[in-house]
Amino acid sequence: MKPIALVLLVLPLIVVASPAAHAQDSFQNVAFFYPLRTRRPVIERELEFRVEHAKGAAGRTTEAAAAIELPIMPRWQVEVEVPFVFNDPRDGTAQGGVGDLSLETKVAVWQSLDWLSQIAVGVEGRFPTGSERRGLGGEAAVEPSVTGGIALGDFDLLASVAYEFNLNAHVAGPNEQELTASAAAGWRVTRVFAPLVELVTVTRTRASPDDDLRGKTRVSIIPGFNAKLLPGSTLRFGVEFPLTRARTADYTLLGGFVKEF
Repeated sequence: MKPIALVLLVLPLIVVASPAAHAQDSFQNVAFFYPLRTRRPVIERELEFRVEHAKGAAGRTTEAAAAIELPIMPRWQVEVEVPFVFNDPRDGTAQGGVGDLSLETKVAVWQSLDWLSQIAVGVEGRFPTGSERRGLGGEAAVEPSVTGGIALGDFDLLASVAYEFNLNAHVAGPNEQELTASAAAGWRVTRVFAPLVELVTVTRTRASPDDDLRGKTRVSIIPGFNAKLLPGSTLRFGVEFPLTRARTADYTLLGGFVKEF
């Protein structure tokens, strides 16, 4: 746990001090579309509201989250997100309340305006502010990630890889670890509308022996769209469908609204 926490604290300082980050005054973001699962390699200043509704064999779960994203330096951003979770199990009593708060730091480490491409690294920390007993969270985790993107005419291509370490397993056996890899493509049909599609894979690489998802890869596809309703505002929506027998939900509705400032 200690090495991971150290990475969370010093990674932004190391990257900002690197030669790629010295030309702070000349840094300018590449304007990519907003995916639904894939991270963006963009340093953002915005308010974000997100809703996720999943339906599975065990019941339904809805999560609504509010986040603020602020640049500390031109290439360094932090984000704080507070989720609210509502669980409606098939067998049991519905529960709702605050979920696990997350704090993410992200640094743009490379950029080419000639090729309209950008790469960023980040670390997200999740804190157990939700109630484990009520099924609202209670998980402490650290998730380093790398994400990149390139704009090709009216098309944007994004990809990200992340590895999550659970730090407080609540069951017998090893703490869970998951590898997530995703890719997203968006097509700017007009200045206000862009359809998108994402492919997401999640592999639970470490878990207790009785975990049904241990060693399995979940694959899903997400068709959706971006719509710019107002200047500096973007609405996004999509539906995630699993493509493999390994799954956590039959389908998931994903929506969000971003306001830049």
